[in-house]
Amino acid sequence: MENKHQNLIKANYSTLVKKMMAIRVAEHLYASNIITDEMRQQIEAEKTSYDQNRKLISIILRRGSRAFMGLRVALMKANQADLSRLLMNNDDDTKSEYEKKLAMARSLVIPTKEIRDSRNESKKATHQQSQEPRCRIGLDDLNDLFLTAMSFKGTLYVHIRHLTESHGRLIATKKGVTFTLARWLKFESLLPDIQDFIDNVGREDGEVQWHIGGGVFVSLSSGYPTVDIRHFWKPDDAPEPIPTKKGVTLNTNKLARLRDALIEIHECVPELQDTELCMFSDSHQNQIGMLNCTECTPFGYDDEDNRSMECNVGDLQDTEPIESDLD
Repeated sequence: MENKHQNLIKANYSTLVKKMMAIRVAEHLYASNIITDEMRQQIEAEKTSYDQNRKLISIILRRGSRAFMGLRVALMKANQADLSRLLMNNDDDTKSEYEKKLAMARSLVIPTKEIRDSRNESKKATHQQSQEPRCRIGLDDLNDLFLTAMSFKGTLYVHIRHLTESHGRLIATKKGVTFTLARWLKFESLLPDIQDFIDNVGREDGEVQWHIGGGVFVSLSSGYPTVDIRHFWKPDDAPEPIPTKKGVTLNTNKLARLRDALIEIHECVPELQDTELCMFSDSHQNQIGMLNCTECTPFGYDDEDNRSMECNVGDLQDTEPIESDLD
């Protein structure tokens, strides 16, 4: 565990040992392979909740690099989001209050620098009428861009998408991006890093890019204070994945409204609490497991240089209905 993460835990030690529900948190830590069954039993063996919390913290401080993120996720799943918020880095005093209240689990992904007609419209309208979103939150003053949660074929997704009015109803356009619940959690976890990069625009050179899952990436450039969330695909003759037209760009105002909407989206989508990230699964405890995962390595890999060798065929077309970008 990094020193800055250890220091955050130690700085909030007194609150954690008084309020944390160690047994429930330990169960989630064990389920995510952060602690062993023996460690969980050691925590449960303590007589008082205070001693159980002390034991859990003592153990977590000695675990590896995944332990800090695992603890924050476990706190959220144990309905202790207030304690998870304590483990946010609040060194930047200029950030607004809502930024300091966000509860999310920081992803382990590593940033890399470099870089139809009317018949179709009718089909989309029919599709839209067959299902209603759980929530629809406006992200701009023009009522054009929305954060929504909606099911498709029995699976719940979160969308950031431009909508247009048709026959008195708001209809989804192709301009936007769709998140599985796991990808949404990973995107949430990156928001502090995204804000930090934007706050330092002009003082840092180059670009930064994070992989959310599948073919979805988040990209930022030092010359522009915007966040680009986009589907990528890899042609057979390309050395690296390239962006498609499926995506959305957020300026600072839209990003601020999105951050304000996080609590509401969690209330509308309680399933997020039970969503597991594949990086915590048993199959991802070694590099081969991650390389064979289509979520972590969506374009395949080459044994020699680990570069992508395949593409998501669905991303080749930019005139797909909304469900097409779920791949």
